[in-house]
Amino acid sequence: MVQRMRSYYSEEKYRITKRTVAILPCFDLIMQSRIILEDGTEISTPLRPYQLLQLSCRQYNSSIEERIFVAKRVAGVKGKVPVVIEPTSGLVFFPTKSPKRDDCEWYAWSHVRDISTVEGVPTGTILTKDGREIPTNATPYVLRNQLKATGELVARFQQLNMSPVLES
Repeated sequence: MVQRMRSYYSEEKYRITKRTVAILPCFDLIMQSRIILEDGTEISTPLRPYQLLQLSCRQYNSSIEERIFVAKRVAGVKGKVPVVIEPTSGLVFFPTKSPKRDDCEWYAWSHVRDISTVEGVPTGTILTKDGREIPTNATPYVLRNQLKATGELVARFQQLNMSPVLES
C-alpha cells in the first residue's frame, strides 16, 4: 500500500475525527507528529501529539486536563490516562507512555482490533480493524493494559449514559 503524505499548513486546523487511527511523534526539525488516517493517508504537523489532543479537546469545548480528570474520576484510571476527546462521537485515544513525554504515541481505541507480537522484538504492533499493522514503542503488555483500561472507561461512560454513541 502506498502511503500518501501531506504536510500541515498553519492556516489548516487539524481536528481529530473518527477517521484518525494514530497520532505518532515525529522527531524532525520542523514536523513533530504524524497522523495516520483510516485510509492510509498520513498528515505531518509541527504540533506535538499532546498539543494535537489539546487542540482537539478545545475544538470540542473542553480541555485535555478536564478530560483526563473525568477519566480518572469515572473509571479510576491512574497512569497513562486515555483521553475521551468527544464522548458522543466515540473519539477515545490511549497513550503508550506518560502523555506529556515527547515519545508518547496515541491510538484510537475504536480502530484497534488486536495487539500482536514478533518474536525477538520487545515492542508490540497494533492491528487495526482494516488490517493495517502499526509498530509501536510499547510492550504488548502495556498495550493490552491500555486497551483494557480504555474499554473500561468507555463502558463506564456508557453505564452513566454520558454517551450512548461510544462503541468499538
